[in-house]
Amino acid sequence: MKQLKQPERPALSPPDGDGPSLAELKARRHAQKECIQRIETLKMRIFRITERHMAQAVRLVQRWITGDDK
Repeated sequence: MKQLKQPERPALSPPDGDGPSLAELKARRHAQKECIQRIETLKMRIFRITERHMAQAVRLVQRWITGDDK
């Protein structure tokens, strides 16, 4: 049975001091989560606005079809 080789350094530590620190990585991930949340909020707002305008457009077309001009 073959044994897996253990990494010589922890997975999140930068090699020889190069690259971002763990604190920087955590800060980036936190910022990424906030950005994703803002995007999802905006998508929901756009969806609601689109839904409302589509309902208004449908009502308008129905009035045109029935000849009901109020």
